[in-house]
Amino acid sequence: MRFASLCVFILTLSLSFSAQADSFTDLKDNIRGYRNLSNTPKAPTVEFTTQDGKSVFIEDYKGKTVLLNLWATWCPPCIREMPALNELAKDFKDKDFVVLAVATGRQGREQPDAFLKKRDLTDMVSVHDKKQDFLRKMDINNLPVSFLIDKQGQMRGGVIGMTEWTTPEAKAALEKVLAN
Repeated sequence: MRFASLCVFILTLSLSFSAQADSFTDLKDNIRGYRNLSNTPKAPTVEFTTQDGKSVFIEDYKGKTVLLNLWATWCPPCIREMPALNELAKDFKDKDFVVLAVATGRQGREQPDAFLKKRDLTDMVSVHDKKQDFLRKMDINNLPVSFLIDKQGQMRGGVIGMTEWTTPEAKAALEKVLAN
């Protein structure tokens, strides 16, 4: 059943966005593994929490482009991807862009916020999804996974697994998205 769900998700990501071309379509040619969604569903309503227990929702970032990254402290590819995500958050912080680093499920020995702080990865917004509600709603079983959510809260595409977010081509494509 999990394999079938993963296949459906991959198929959804691999279909080309059928509406008129926009800056998000350029991402698939410039970010390794990025796929546009065939439709642009509203991001699911999921309650995330901060380290101090405050509730955070994707809707709180309406008006900003969100790179939502699901990760865990025990996941080596997730850890390798974090510095690039932090670099994006830092480079594009003045462009209505936020990297939402969502620590999902059980973590390793370190708590996610302490883990990020210890490695000076503090430009991202760090939240928790201990019950894996987002992954469950999206029927995903893999980490890391990232989604780009536009300023209206619509999911535009994503990457299953880690990718190279900070290549010159990737940054130029993201810059184009953020300029629109």
